[in-house]
Amino acid sequence: MRLVDVASDLFERVRQVIGVDGPWLDGTDEVCKPLIRHWCEAMQDTNPLYIDEEYAANSKYGGIIAPPTMLLSWSMPRLWPPVVPPEGPVDRALEMLNEAGFTQLIVAGSTQKYMKPLVPGDRVKFTYVVDDVSEERQTPLGTGYFVNALFTYVNQKGEVVGTQTLRILKYRPGS
Repeated sequence: MRLVDVASDLFERVRQVIGVDGPWLDGTDEVCKPLIRHWCEAMQDTNPLYIDEEYAANSKYGGIIAPPTMLLSWSMPRLWPPVVPPEGPVDRALEMLNEAGFTQLIVAGSTQKYMKPLVPGDRVKFTYVVDDVSEERQTPLGTGYFVNALFTYVNQKGEVVGTQTLRILKYRPGS
């Protein structure tokens, strides 16, 4: 089998996971004022919607909201004891590429969109899909494939609160 055929076969196998739903994963903690405050202190973010009870109460939100950039914080699994999430389509795509020798990974880009503010008491869960896979490409890091993963975050009411797209490069260094 020629190298071009091998690359084409790998590309087609990885593309088969595009659009396959991933598992829903629950965030560990509910949105809460103390963690919002800690975040704002660490980021030196003085937006009164996040830290000033009186100001936030008189806003269109009627109370404190979480900074949108905290979205990922509410969806992260606990660190200890470690949680092993169920395998999803992104994991399968990356593993196929890994087995084919594309062992290095770098996040080449990320975009986030925020649809609805999170408020204390909200709970976040998310799912993800492979949105797209590039054909094999030569990059300065090596030959590889770009895998786009789309994450969708919802609150406890099932309302979409945000999305994130990760553009991941799985590559073979020095090739």
